[in-house]
Amino acid sequence: MNDDASVSQRIALLRFLMIFGIVLLHAPPYVPIAEVANNPFDLFKAFFQHAVFRTTVPVLTCISGYLLFKSGLDQTPGKLASKKFRTIVLPFLVFNLGLLAAALGLYHGLGITLSNDMIPKDGKGWLNAAFGLTGSPINYPLNFLRDLVALMIVAPLLGWFLRKLPWVGLAIVALVYQFNLDGPFVLRNVMWPVFYVGGLVAVRGWNLRALDRYAPLCLALFLGLCAYVIWFRVANTNNLRLVAPLLIWPAAALLQPTAFGRWLGRMSKYSFFIFVAHAPVLLATTIVYKPFAAHVPYPVYWVLAPVLTTASLVLVYLLAMRLMPRLFSFVIGAKAPPTAARVPPGAVLAKAE
Repeated sequence: MNDDASVSQRIALLRFLMIFGIVLLHAPPYVPIAEVANNPFDLFKAFFQHAVFRTTVPVLTCISGYLLFKSGLDQTPGKLASKKFRTIVLPFLVFNLGLLAAALGLYHGLGITLSNDMIPKDGKGWLNAAFGLTGSPINYPLNFLRDLVALMIVAPLLGWFLRKLPWVGLAIVALVYQFNLDGPFVLRNVMWPVFYVGGLVAVRGWNLRALDRYAPLCLALFLGLCAYVIWFRVANTNNLRLVAPLLIWPAAALLQPTAFGRWLGRMSKYSFFIFVAHAPVLLATTIVYKPFAAHVPYPVYWVLAPVLTTASLVLVYLLAMRLMPRLFSFVIGAKAPPTAARVPPGAVLAKAE
């Protein structure tokens, strides 16, 4: 059956692993899969950027669905709205509008354009850049938070189906996904079915460790599917994304008892901040790298940029939690540490969740 401590540990290690994967996924420049060169490095890079870590959002979405419906928060819409405003909407606004303000300040104040896509050209562009109304926000990774907010809006309805008519609900969600019946409501349509399946697991109490005995097979199958995507230059990876949570979850059982798995779990508390803040830091690494591109091979940059970005944001987190724990906790949607507590050097008392 489900051991809550074991499940929590696995969620923690997967959270950090998936967030680091997102950072690596966004390491520039983006190369369409059809244009990937047939040399070892480009194929290796494509394997992770077009296949392995293209599954990060579905895995995290499935976990989010599981946690939400397991808590029963969908049955108290007022509490759901209050909590998700604090933990999702507020950080979205802070880190998205903050980046928009920085981009505008640099453009109008210093004449510096960070990216051709950062300055909107019309009213709709401004609405999307600021709030992700029908398209990507300026802090593009926050698409995920934007879509999570959309799913939270319909979570009470999904919860009713999960408890009363689970398979009818699954069929409806599948239709919404397949035919894009929701339009721009959820930008990444694949989030619909995996979020609902996470809820099914929670509500029906399925054994989360049932496939652990097949962990090596699940890992091999997942990596084989990723290799297929790269070998045949598959541009639409939705099928891979749909099955990824079912393969990656049991495969993570191989990591869980290891020292590396335990380290990943301990790093989980930094995950949310790394996620919301990594895009501008990655952009900064590109700006710094460009003058040295003739002397530093791109593969070196590609390997180091995600590592340095992640490490620097962990340091920022630690420093912020030491100097301004209540304010920092507020902007990342975490619970503030007790006011009477003294924070020793390097301690982290808040959880970015």
